[in-house]
Amino acid sequence: MSSKTLARPVRPPTDPPRRVSLADRVALRIGLALIVWSRRTRRPPHELDRAEHLRRHREHQDRLARETEWAVRGAAMHLWR
Repeated sequence: MSSKTLARPVRPPTDPPRRVSLADRVALRIGLALIVWSRRTRRPPHELDRAEHLRRHREHQDRLARETEWAVRGAAMHLWR
């Protein structure tokens, strides 16, 4: 299977690089600083009570059981045909 980049070589750009405006450079700096800052500041984890944890665990187990049951039924139907 071929694609356009494999079928023909990529030409290097012939135009001189365009200058980036001051507003764009400032916006990029601020955006990158916000990304770095948001990665450094960690929120404290939410307090989950024991009942909520058990309820989520039961829902997860029920979902896994349903998915397993559907997979088994699908395999059985495939073998039945």
